Amino acid sequence: MKKLILLSLLLLSFQLVHAQEADSVVVTREGSWGVNFANVGLSNWAAGGENSIALGTVFNTKITRTKGKSQWVNQIDFALGGAKVGEQSFRKTDDAIILISQFSNEIGPKTGWGFTGIFRTQLLEGQTFDVDGMGNEVATKISNFMAPGYLTLNVGVDYKPSDVFQVSFSPATGKFTFVSDDDLAAVGAFGVDPGSNSRAEFGSNLLATLDLPVMENISFKSTLNFFTGYGTFGEIDTNWETLLVMKVNEWFNATFGTQLIYDKDILIDTGDGVPTDAVQFKHVLNFGLNFKLFDSGS
Repeated sequence: MKKLILLSLLLLSFQLVHAQEADSVVVTREGSWGVNFANVGLSNWAAGGENSIALGTVFNTKITRTKGKSQWVNQIDFALGGAKVGEQSFRKTDDAIILISQFSNEIGPKTGWGFTGIFRTQLLEGQTFDVDGMGNEVATKISNFMAPGYLTLNVGVDYKPSDVFQVSFSPATGKFTFVSDDDLAAVGAFGVDPGSNSRAEFGSNLLATLDLPVMENISFKSTLNFFTGYGTFGEIDTNWETLLVMKVNEWFNATFGTQLIYDKDILIDTGDGVPTDAVQFKHVLNFGLNFKLFDSGS
């Protein structure tokens, strides 16, 4: 009888330990902060040119919580940069705030379902610069903090055929556009109705992500996102971002990033004075100091 009780206790202990391992929580943290600086100084330089100074900073952090077949990822990306060329005022060259929260649950070897929330905005006012008839520089405000601000909420299925590639499809997506600056809202900037500070759309979303280690100390990431609203089905908003990271050593690295955006609701003056929808593109090359804030698991 004692042996039977002891055996039962051992079996029960094994089951409890096994269940605890299955339900154990693993948290990993990654984060870094980078600072970039560039300067050109000229004096009696025959080839010509202008003095310039450029500053930039990049911050990102990612926290992943894994429990059994479920995973919750929270990420913050922030970038801000500016430059002064010659006698011009100091001008913004890069500005982005991105918050991502993603919960996924595995339902098969390569498939799962999940919920994703993505918020995007900027920190400082954005301007364009022209010269009036008197030769004076005139700045025009075209964007600001939360003008625009974008929030997308997705519920859908994930397909991950490999460790480096994943496709997510959401037939139920809410896209919210915010324009908190009353001056911009008054003219209906970024697709909101004139005088309104927000716009809501319901549609479907397709997201493809590639995270590829090219070689030692070199990695490449590409994120391609398509959204179409059911009210304007066939008009596809596109956001394609790439980032190439080249690590020189523990302290120095170089990054080259691109972003392509097409949104029919965003009208841009391409030079003829008539705002129209157009493909937006930017690239950012940075080289500088990089500080690892944390890279640990618990």
